[in-house]
Amino acid sequence: PFDLDGHEIIVTASIGVALAPGDAEEPGRLLQHADIALYRAKDEGRNAFRFFEPEMDARLQNRRALEHDLRAALARGHLEVHYQLQVDLRSQEPVGVEALVRWLHPERGWVPPQEFIPVAEESGLILPLGEQVLRRACAQVAAWPRLRLSVNLSPVQFRHGDLVGLVRSALEESGLDAWRLELE
Repeated sequence: PFDLDGHEIIVTASIGVALAPGDAEEPGRLLQHADIALYRAKDEGRNAFRFFEPEMDARLQNRRALEHDLRAALARGHLEVHYQLQVDLRSQEPVGVEALVRWLHPERGWVPPQEFIPVAEESGLILPLGEQVLRRACAQVAAWPRLRLSVNLSPVQFRHGDLVGLVRSALEESGLDAWRLELE
């Protein structure tokens, strides 16, 4: 720690290491590999160093491909909204549904939400994804009398965009009564 105008400052470092010639020989590629290792060090808690490993590059390429495919799926409307029934335990009557987004990739098969939702959040795609889910779910549930609708939101949706305006618009377009919508 050091003092800077009466404030204690603590500096830490995260370091990514790539070695020539084993990791790469060309300077640009070597820097890319060091950068990939740096991001791994940061992802694992910062204030650390990591050596480049080929699987890091493979993971990054897979993530980029997933983001590209997710972007295309969103543009084409290929994400599906499934509904999980909510039942009153006393009466055993259905009281609502929870909207769940699912993705059937043409080559990968079903992509688990825990795999594509973080990619959507990191890339900003969670905003159009969340809007699609909300609008579709409101429109569908409006046709189902008396059932409430529960829709999960990402913290990213609270920080960016006009969430209140989006919800108001989805309710108006669908005709769903506001009391029937629960945002989680």
